[in-house]
Amino acid sequence: MAQMAWVPGKRPLDYTPSDVEHVVNLFLHETGERYAEASLRHLPIPEWDANLVLIDLDERHPRSIHGVLYGTPFKDDIVRVAAFVISGDHQRKTLGGQAWERFCVEAWKKGFRRVQLEVKAENLDAQRFYERRGLKIHQELVGYYQSGLGYMMQGPLSEPSP
Repeated sequence: MAQMAWVPGKRPLDYTPSDVEHVVNLFLHETGERYAEASLRHLPIPEWDANLVLIDLDERHPRSIHGVLYGTPFKDDIVRVAAFVISGDHQRKTLGGQAWERFCVEAWKKGFRRVQLEVKAENLDAQRFYERRGLKIHQELVGYYQSGLGYMMQGPLSEPSP
C-alpha cells in the first residue's frame, strides 16, 4: 500500500514539466477546471510550509503529485487557500484533514488567524469539509469558475493543538 504524505511544496513557477503535467491533470480530472501550463506556473503561490503537495513516499524520484493545498498570504491576518485538490484514489482517507491541520499550524505560526477560499457551488462535499472547520459562505461568485457558480467562504483559522 502506498505511503502517502503531505510535504512542503515548491512554488509552481519552480515545478518541473512533469510536476506541472501532474497538477494540470489533477485539476482537470478532479474539478473539471483547465489550467494552461503558464497559468499554473504563475499562480501567486509562495514557497513556505503552508504550501503542500501529496506524494507517495515509496515512489522513486521523480515522485508524482497526488494532491495540492496551495496557501498564500492574503491581507491583514487572512491566509487564502488558492487551491486544494486530492486525487480521487486518495480521497476519503483522512488525507484532506491532515493537510488542513498542517496548513493551519503553519499559517498560525506566521500570524494568520482567518482563512478564505473559493469553492464550486456544486461541490457539496468540499463545502461540508470547510463548514466542519468553521468556515461559512460569505458571497456568491458568478463567473469565477468556468463551469458555474462558486462561493467565497471565510472563517477562523483553527488554533493548533499544543
